[in-house]
Formats: sequence, structure tokens, C-alpha cells
Amino acid sequence: MLNRLRTAHFVIPFALILLSLLGCSKDKGPAKPGAVELVWSPLGSGMNSRVEALAVYNGQLIAGGLFTIAGGSSANHVAAWNGNSWSQLGPGMEDYVSAIYGLTEWDGQLIAGGYFTTAGSGSANRVAAWNGNSWSPLGTGLDNTVFALGKFNGQLIATGLFDTAGGNPAAGIATWNGSSWAPLGSGLFPPGGYALTEFDAHLIAGGTFTNAGGVNASRIAAWNGSSWAPLGPGTKSRVEALAVYNGHLIAGGHFTAEVGGPADFIAAWNGSSWGPLGSGMNNIVYALAIYDRKLIAGGDFTIAGGDSANHIAAWDGSSWSALGSGVNGPVDALAVYNGRLIAGGLFTKAGGASVNNIAALSN
Repeated sequence: MLNRLRTAHFVIPFALILLSLLGCSKDKGPAKPGAVELVWSPLGSGMNSRVEALAVYNGQLIAGGLFTIAGGSSANHVAAWNGNSWSQLGPGMEDYVSAIYGLTEWDGQLIAGGYFTTAGSGSANRVAAWNGNSWSPLGTGLDNTVFALGKFNGQLIATGLFDTAGGNPAAGIATWNGSSWAPLGSGLFPPGGYALTEFDAHLIAGGTFTNAGGVNASRIAAWNGSSWAPLGPGTKSRVEALAVYNGHLIAGGHFTAEVGGPADFIAAWNGSSWGPLGSGMNNIVYALAIYDRKLIAGGDFTIAGGDSANHIAAWDGSSWSALGSGVNGPVDALAVYNGRLIAGGLFTKAGGASVNNIAALSN
């Protein structure tokens, strides 16, 4: 199993055979008494390879990843779903897209990040902006992969494996003010940012780094606008995903029992200490989202809270539950679109429905 291609600076090509679609599936799967019946369904004919990122922009669902076909037509690593069909965003990119963030504050532009060096017909180093008609670069861009994009204090934040942004030193994290790139202090070392969110008026970065701004910070750190600080003991392995739920910062990733107490692959920070979410998962958490007042986790796990949960599960504040019978492969990205939970990754079944690397859940 590929580990999301996030430990390599290149793409390993592979192909999936497109399956005939069987329509929606009422998935009764493993569920608790009184649970609402869940319905998984495909989004058209899906993609021909892995979906790594999801976002909502201008009323459309945007997907990015390793794919070159969406809905049966050419779509180079990025595509839009309007609720009925897939369409390409211009010529797309020449290499994979791993991060997407819609920023309407900047002239209604969609920002995409990844390993690409061209977007549309022009040069765009690892990050580019879509204005609804065409792609454009953000300055001279970055010198290596972007894994996550976010927003803090009105500026765009990019994090990843890069050493420079706009030609200047910016170890693993940088900010774009609309015209130029700048570092956030001395950055993350070694460069390796994989997730971003905002919590308690701080920018939170998670990844593989062990130092932030010259301060020891094990895989997770907080930026207050001028300096970095650790979040307790942090973790001893990669943080892949971050979210805020019920006033707590939630981190998911590769770690087990390493945040000051038992916490398998997912943990909660209350502002002063870390704690577990039940008994956690049996494998990596890659994505987090909030849906139907619950925290949703996606990843490579098959157990959540001690019970079967195939690659996707919901936390209601006290316990984990499966989302029907889940999906049959890793979930890399989650989003909410038109009142439905969208999961993207590398799978061909969602509930009892045949899908291609992307599916929608409704109840």
C-alpha cells in the first residue's frame, strides 16, 4: 500500500480499471441500535487514480490528486463536480495536487498546491491560483512539495517539504500576502509540514518536524503571529491531519500512545494537555472533518474505538461509530458538499456501491 506518496518527491504511476456503477447503496453495515440508515453513492464515474485533496469553491466540489481522468474525461490532477458531472479546470497540472484551499478573499481565487511545476499552460512552482477561467502562479512559488494550505491573519499559508518560497529561505512553511512570499520565523526543521488549522487564535502546523522557530516542538507547533511554541510533548511520529471539534484541537496521524497518555493515531488538545478519543484507531488517520455535529476521521484503519470501522468513522464526543460498512481502501481527504459528506482516496467500494476513489454519504 502506498503511504499517500507523502514520503517521496515523485509520483509512482498506477492505473485502476474503471468499474461499472451500481448506483446508490443503502448501507446498513455495523451500526448501533437506533442509528440512522446511511446511504453511500458514487459521484459520476469518479477518478482513475487516487484523490488526495477536496475543497468547496464557487458552489462546486474541487478534487485534486494523482488522477488524470474524472467522469470519463481528461482532468489532469484537478477537477470540479457541480452536483451532476465532472469537468476539468483548464489543462490542469502536469503532476499531482495534494492540497486545495478556496480563498474568495483574494479575487475569488482557488489555490492549489502539490508537486507540480506547471499549471494550465504556464510555469507554477508547487502552488497556483485558479480565477474561474485560468491558472496563474503565485510569484516564483516554492522549491518542493506543498502538502497543506490554510489561512491565518488574512494571509495564505503553505506548508510542505520546501526550503525556499519566492526564492527566499522558508523552511517548510511560508505566507503569501497577495504579492510576495515570506517565512514564518525560522520555520520548521527539518522541513516537513503536512497539516494546518487555526485554534485559539494560533496557527497550528503538524507534520514530521522536531523544531519550530528554533524551539523543540515534536511534530506539532503553534504560531501566534510572531513566534512558535510547542504543544506539550507533541508526538513521536507524523501528524497528518488537524481539525477543531467541541473546543478541542484534534490531531490525527501515525502516532500511538505518545502524547502524555494512551492515544492511538488520534488525540485531542484542550489548550494545556493532550488526551485520547476513546481507544482510537488501529492504523493511520489521514483526514479529519466535521459533519452532522460529529468529528469524522478517515485513513488506513479498520477499527475505531475497538469496533469495526473500515477506513472512516465518526466521533460524537464520547464514542466512535462506523459509517455503515465504510470503504474498501484508504481515505485521504474529506469535505462536506451540498449537505453530504464526501470521501476521497483509493477505494472501489463505499458501502455496497461501486465507486472510483470518491464517494458521497448522506443520511
